[in-house]
Amino acid sequence: MNILHSHLTVRDISLITVLTALCVGGNYVLVGLPNIKIMDVVVFITGFMFGASIGATTGALVWIVYGAINPFGFSLPIWLSTMVGETIFGIAGGILRSISYKTTEKTLNVFRFSLEMGLWGLVLTIIYDLFTNIVFAVVFCVPIIASIAVGWFIPPWFGILHEASNFILFFSAVYPSTKAITTFRGGDRT
Repeated sequence: MNILHSHLTVRDISLITVLTALCVGGNYVLVGLPNIKIMDVVVFITGFMFGASIGATTGALVWIVYGAINPFGFSLPIWLSTMVGETIFGIAGGILRSISYKTTEKTLNVFRFSLEMGLWGLVLTIIYDLFTNIVFAVVFCVPIIASIAVGWFIPPWFGILHEASNFILFFSAVYPSTKAITTFRGGDRT
């Protein structure tokens, strides 16, 4: 048994598995919507609820599957960068929960919490997009500024869509999801 995660129950492990599968399945279901994915918020929530290392592992596992069988094709450096980049969401979720959000339901301002989560989703997505655009530029010998500009500002505005949709998803999904997971787990275990 892994000592680092010996606090996980069978229910926790099952839930983490379902969340990981939700990310992978969600990527395939939403493939027609450019850069609008539930994966980032679910990886963040997994980190928030189960810790940074589990969140990061979930992010990497999602890209191991989705990146290897990607409907847009396969590029090893891009695959590795998206895998590493996705771990940022899980790590951030775990860190934020451990340093900032140990509160009870009675003292939580839900709107403020949701707004903060939306802003964190926006910031993390900007970091992810910058990182992956820089890797794309290096791999395909494109000027970095051009790669970023095309990724964000040239129609269909992939970066802007990614960031705006993640702000909305983090704002609207983190609170109800963490509340449901806490209830499913039988109470808070932070």
